Amino acid sequence: MAEIIMKNVVKKYGDGFPAVNDVSLEIADGEFMILVGPSGCGKSTLLRMIVGLEDITSGDMLIGGERVNDKAPRDRNLAMVFQNYALYPHLSVFENIAFPLRLRKKLSEEEIRAKVEAAAETLELTEHLDRKPSNLSGGQRQRVAMGRAIVRDADAFLFDEPLSNLDAKLRGQMRTEILRMQRRLGITTVYVTHDQTEAMTLGDRVALLRKGAIQQVATPRELYERPTNMFVAGFIGSPPMNFVPAECVDGQLKLPFVSFDLPPEMREAVGDRHHVMVGIRPERFEDASVLDESHSSGGVTFAADVEVIEWLGNEQYAYIPYDASEEMTASLNELEKELDSERMRSQLVVALDPASAITDRSKAEIWFDPRHLHIFDAESGDNLTNAIAAATTAAT
Repeated sequence: MAEIIMKNVVKKYGDGFPAVNDVSLEIADGEFMILVGPSGCGKSTLLRMIVGLEDITSGDMLIGGERVNDKAPRDRNLAMVFQNYALYPHLSVFENIAFPLRLRKKLSEEEIRAKVEAAAETLELTEHLDRKPSNLSGGQRQRVAMGRAIVRDADAFLFDEPLSNLDAKLRGQMRTEILRMQRRLGITTVYVTHDQTEAMTLGDRVALLRKGAIQQVATPRELYERPTNMFVAGFIGSPPMNFVPAECVDGQLKLPFVSFDLPPEMREAVGDRHHVMVGIRPERFEDASVLDESHSSGGVTFAADVEVIEWLGNEQYAYIPYDASEEMTASLNELEKELDSERMRSQLVVALDPASAITDRSKAEIWFDPRHLHIFDAESGDNLTNAIAAATTAAT
């Protein structure tokens, strides 16, 4: 096993486009690190730079304390699992798993068999060792690809969107298998995905990329609860965070559907800004009619015209349209456009308890606690309220 350190790593192509732009990241020995982001953000390019399949334009890549910029992929002792499995169709499961061992030409047949059988037992493939890949399910093929990585005794595992070809149920099962395997082996793992569910459930830490640059590196919980900017806040969470344009006037926060006094610590964080963007997660809303008085008295209640209800059994979502003034929406920045804020700002998505009696095309009273708001700078997209959480942590 080994730590992986990137120092100011850049990847530029012939036209000068920076696919990876000044990335610095430290992945600890034995850590499960997720690289996540939208298509084209540079996450797969960064993974290929780690393994040596892409040259580094500038910066340093260190594996186990050794600079590997000029090392060939075969000399880095890394095992990569690809999206398309990359299995040999004419070879049996046994021979596919054994293939990297035979390339070494240093192991006896008995040693190869022992390693393959041990990996097959770990991945529940023992009864399939004589079969060809064409006779396996998608999940079984993925396990064969993982087995080929395990037998190599590599310093780190690299996964490039390994579950994207599987259906939703199988993806859930394979997520669990990959996590169990990583915890059992304790090997450094770098996992690329565009699926935030995989990112939030698998990783010790998550690095979220946008346009070749890292936006935030944090635990899944910190990414969700303390996003550093609007991009992180809008990318993490399903349904995504609601973004609402707002005005700050004399200590009051004016949203298109309600106005209220800001808590003192939020007022200080906002400063003299007039226009801001407010973010609130769907689950932070409540049906005011089912709250007890002691609960509801500490928050803000507003009248809402519910357009549509989506009932999903264990939860339901209310879609509430609203109108924002031109003055409120005048300060669209690049981040907001990328997050499709025009669409998101036309309605609120509110997560409700399944017991709520709110229906389609009905009027409702919706409650929220303003202390759970995220307030973002309208120009930079930076999360102004993260300073409040940081100050609270420092005080304790």
